[in-house]
Amino acid sequence: MSRNSIISWLTRVLSRSGSTAVIISLGLVVRILYLHLIAHQPLVSDAASYNDMAADLVMGRHFVPFWPPGLPLYLAAVKSLFGGSVLAVRLAMLALFPALSFVLYRTTVCLTGEVACGNIALLTLAFSPGMICASVEPVTELPSAMLLTLVACCLLMVKSGDSYYLPLILGTAIGCMALIRPGSLVILLFVPLYLLWRTRNPVPAMVTCLIPAVIVCCWIAYVHQTTGHLVMINTSNAENLYLGNNPRTPLYRTWWLGSHHELESTSVPAPDQIAAQARYSKLAWDYIGQHPGLFLLRSFNRVCVFFAFDTYAGAYLIENYGFPKLVGLAVVALDSAIYCVIGIGSILYIAGLSGLSKRSIHGWVLVGLSLVYASPYFLAFSHPRYHFPIEPLLMASAAAFVLPFLKSSIVETPKIAYRRRGGAAIAILLFLLIQIEFVVIIERARLTGDRQPKSLHRPETKQSA
Repeated sequence: MSRNSIISWLTRVLSRSGSTAVIISLGLVVRILYLHLIAHQPLVSDAASYNDMAADLVMGRHFVPFWPPGLPLYLAAVKSLFGGSVLAVRLAMLALFPALSFVLYRTTVCLTGEVACGNIALLTLAFSPGMICASVEPVTELPSAMLLTLVACCLLMVKSGDSYYLPLILGTAIGCMALIRPGSLVILLFVPLYLLWRTRNPVPAMVTCLIPAVIVCCWIAYVHQTTGHLVMINTSNAENLYLGNNPRTPLYRTWWLGSHHELESTSVPAPDQIAAQARYSKLAWDYIGQHPGLFLLRSFNRVCVFFAFDTYAGAYLIENYGFPKLVGLAVVALDSAIYCVIGIGSILYIAGLSGLSKRSIHGWVLVGLSLVYASPYFLAFSHPRYHFPIEPLLMASAAAFVLPFLKSSIVETPKIAYRRRGGAAIAILLFLLIQIEFVVIIERARLTGDRQPKSLHRPETKQSA
């Protein structure tokens, strides 16, 4: 078969509606097999902390929340219905995979109008090792990714005129994201303005802002009623800002104290969590004001680190679950390769956007939403693990890049204006340099005996930013 014939055959297969169900089913099978392999393993690190907080909620204990409450509230509901076993908790996370698959598929089809592109995006989601790992562990990555992709999908569906059900979905998704990762509230700087521009009606924008405010205020009121303290969602946010901006914060590995602050002299004296939160915030902003140059340098490095490839899934297998090191490294290699492919594909897709066509507007919506979501991590501390929620958006835009291949019987280079090709080449080069820089700095730290997390820089952090 010729190359064109193979592409034509693949296009026909991927364009069938039944292929979507097959891909999602295969993704579920892979995750169930992985769950079977780790069924005897206890929860550790962040996962254990979220599970413990969920147990406290089920027992009705009153406490000032250190961790963001979104995921524990979901797990508490699961525990109330199905019991508190580790298996029940992991199955509850697995249930989020079909939801993410559905919204990713819809987002990609809205972006391209092609079922085949939606299925290509689903293939990367189904078999990405990082996505598989996050699908069975009670951590915030998968629910954040699902909700952020839902927000993107709704934005792509907005049309001129009145759109009332979409703002209801948008507001609910953003409100839930705020309880999972409080920094997600920053997207309210983007979404309402886009709605106002597209609908020429202030009501959808107001509804989208009102619902998250109600959701967050309900949690704040609950905490105040049960503890007597006024807490802005949880108390770790100010500490995260301080850990990323103090004299002991590394210039590049700004996540280090967030992962191992118990090993460093970073704690500040305070009578309780509320007082500590105010103290951390003051110390951080004072330090930033006194050393603006260092803040800018760290922020530049935080941007680079955020877009570096992640080793979380492979490291988790090696350290926490006792898999052979070779298996873990193979997982890291596969995960990194998939990330680089979707990253470069997204850059090439962006390079092809021009004017105010529907396709270009939709593409810039994904870009803007991703950057706004990422911005809080550029201020506190950053790590590759934190780009996980925007990966489905990268999958959608990378799938959109292959659209010219799918619509033509002759393989053509996607049309990128000549003047933009240089910019695309520079962006790809910078993206690859970010990956190389990350490897070189981490490997150099390991070889010089500098203290590093055992898991190849896997952070054990308070997922608040």
